[in-house]
Amino acid sequence: MRRVILTFWCAATLFLGAATTAHANREADDLRRQIESQKAAVVDFERLDAQRAVPDEVTLLRAWLDEASNLHTEKEFDKVREVLDRCVAQAELLRQKIAAAKDKARLAEREAALKKSKEKVEHTRQAIQQAQVNKRAMELNAK
Repeated sequence: MRRVILTFWCAATLFLGAATTAHANREADDLRRQIESQKAAVVDFERLDAQRAVPDEVTLLRAWLDEASNLHTEKEFDKVREVLDRCVAQAELLRQKIAAAKDKARLAEREAALKKSKEKVEHTRQAIQQAQVNKRAMELNAK
């Protein structure tokens, strides 16, 4: 009986140890995938940033991802998670700043178009006034 209990206890300990190791490996793999996907997103941010509005923030994100990669190599997974949380927040900041820069560029285009339209209207208004003056002058000369 004692031998059966001892065997069961040893088997349970081995199973639990193997499960813990498998969980740690799975967690390490998940963190590595997150780092790689964030690095791929950096390239997208650089492509989306046509106005060059956030080059410093992109550089900072790239540095943090390198730090996360180094921490992952050192198997400091808690610190890797902290750095990845910072990276996620930085990525959201980049998305918002890039969107704001695009909106600002669109606003500048629309304001330029509006200015051009106002100038055209003013030019047309002046031409109409000049035509009216010319018409009156012709009418007075005709009398």
